[in-house]
Amino acid sequence: IGRTLNIEFIDWQLADIHFPIYNVKDYLKECIDSVLMQTFRNFEVLLIDDGSTDLSGELCDKISLNDSRIRVFHKLNGGPSSTRNYGIDRALGEYIIFLDSDDYWIDKDTLSLLIEKAESENLDVVRGEFVNVDAKGKQLFTPDLLEGNLNLKNQILSSYEMMKYVMNGRFFSWLFLLRKSAIGNLRFDESLKYQEDIDFFIKFFSKDYRCGYFPVQFYAYRQRESSLVSTPCISNLENSFTLCDVFHEYAYKVEDKRLTSYYLYNGIMMYYWILGLLASDLYIKQYKELEQKISLIDLRKKVHSWIKEIPGVHFPLHLYVSPYLGIRLYRLRWWGGRILRTLKIIK
Repeated sequence: IGRTLNIEFIDWQLADIHFPIYNVKDYLKECIDSVLMQTFRNFEVLLIDDGSTDLSGELCDKISLNDSRIRVFHKLNGGPSSTRNYGIDRALGEYIIFLDSDDYWIDKDTLSLLIEKAESENLDVVRGEFVNVDAKGKQLFTPDLLEGNLNLKNQILSSYEMMKYVMNGRFFSWLFLLRKSAIGNLRFDESLKYQEDIDFFIKFFSKDYRCGYFPVQFYAYRQRESSLVSTPCISNLENSFTLCDVFHEYAYKVEDKRLTSYYLYNGIMMYYWILGLLASDLYIKQYKELEQKISLIDLRKKVHSWIKEIPGVHFPLHLYVSPYLGIRLYRLRWWGGRILRTLKIIK
């Protein structure tokens, strides 16, 4: 569900922090405070209420009375893609950054450091890192900063290098500071209610940009039980499987041809990864219904036909058998792992 905070910097290095707001009144003040505490002071905050049915919209109005840099917009509910696009279309900033309104920034120097890096190296994209926290803000775990990635800190990266070595499958839009001119006319696909970040960045990085990596965990990502990820939803699966086609289509549109095989591989593997989700306890009881509803057999045949486009690459067995057998292979692997862990043969 959409939640976005827009911050537009009102001097020559304008930026826009985009944050759709939907029913997050319990977390909203902490989120906004983490922005207002920034040592970089010259910015404008756009709070976009995406048709909230709790008191989030009223709270936005109240908070805006205390700081002249804050402007509030109220719109009909349209989801995260709709709200982010709403903000992008109204952004005055040279840069745009996203912040979900149930999350927050950890460090008061976040904006200053991101913008300084973008300006000093003339970058179109800067990406940082995150930590996971629970609903109360208690840190759950800190994803490891890979040593190989740390070596990229002082390098100017291509879109290919950013996708392959830095992002490495983590497409979170709220970790990126983006130059608005690089976004151009690209917008989030409003038909997607899930995995819209992946769709956006597949298309965005099909063009080659000057990218930078900021290996600092500045973003607190709050994991809540009511989140989309923890709720079974057929449309979420449909959105995910759609990305197979998006990867395949843009594999032949990329400016840096090194991304062609990377996109093709990921388009094929998206089927494999989401098949694993289908095999989970969350969905396994609905399998027969889902197989028909999302035309899973036809999808596997299509994805399997793409394998010949990247010869010499070995794929999991799940891609060569029916979806039903693929799911059984997943279940067998999981149960085998549980037994081995019970016997303390593996950790």
